[in-house]
Amino acid sequence: MKYSSIVEAAAGTSMTVPEGWGQGRATFGGIVGAILIAHMDAHLAAEQGDQRAPLRSFALSFVAPMAPGPVELSARTLRAGKSVTQVQVSAHQDGQVVAVMLGSLGQPRPSSLAVAGRPAPAIRPAADCAPVPFVEGLTPDFLRHFDLLYADDNYPYTGSSRPDFQGYMRFAEDGQPQDTASLACLVDTWPASVITMLKKPAPMSSLTWTMDFLVDPATLPPTRDWQYDVVTDAFADGYGHTRSRIWDEQGTPVAFSRQTVVVFA
Repeated sequence: MKYSSIVEAAAGTSMTVPEGWGQGRATFGGIVGAILIAHMDAHLAAEQGDQRAPLRSFALSFVAPMAPGPVELSARTLRAGKSVTQVQVSAHQDGQVVAVMLGSLGQPRPSSLAVAGRPAPAIRPAADCAPVPFVEGLTPDFLRHFDLLYADDNYPYTGSSRPDFQGYMRFAEDGQPQDTASLACLVDTWPASVITMLKKPAPMSSLTWTMDFLVDPATLPPTRDWQYDVVTDAFADGYGHTRSRIWDEQGTPVAFSRQTVVVFA
């Protein structure tokens, strides 16, 4: 099932999560996030139409693994002010909450303040980077739908002393939407940044995830290869705290992402 078909189905209050998008026993977290964002957008479109504000930030908790199969979606506007709207979106399976997102949307407003985000660092061009190959039974199922390109030779499972890396990300199939849901989906394709320190594969997952959008990706020129930079702030007791930055192909700062990750190693 294509990514675009999945997010289209998320507009309704129920849908079927397809096979082929797994990460271990759970559905890949990027698709979970995209489903909730798409449902939020459909909910606000019904309430506010074209007057709905752009998504500025979301906070997502992965409460339980989302499995392939039926899922129930619900959204509730907590407050719709003159400029800012707060929405809660939930996903349920078998009567249990599996994911909860709080989205913050805000209309642009006049301001005397302006601070430009940092420009994209100069790294190896995407054209000179090879995508991580998809290997059935070895790499996660969802990776068949994406291309991840490491740009700084700090690869997974090399026992590196540096838990940070840079690269590019894109959909393997052209023609996918360019919006907040699709960019969030792409960001979560990357493994926990401490993967470079490991010497062999180990299970890992996201616990919480926040993402801030500096600009609506839908308003940008079409981008195939989104530039990505991730840093590990700390890791202890099996939990890591990472932050990443994302730019489009013109070097425009687009988003920040922060995650609490769990690594079973």
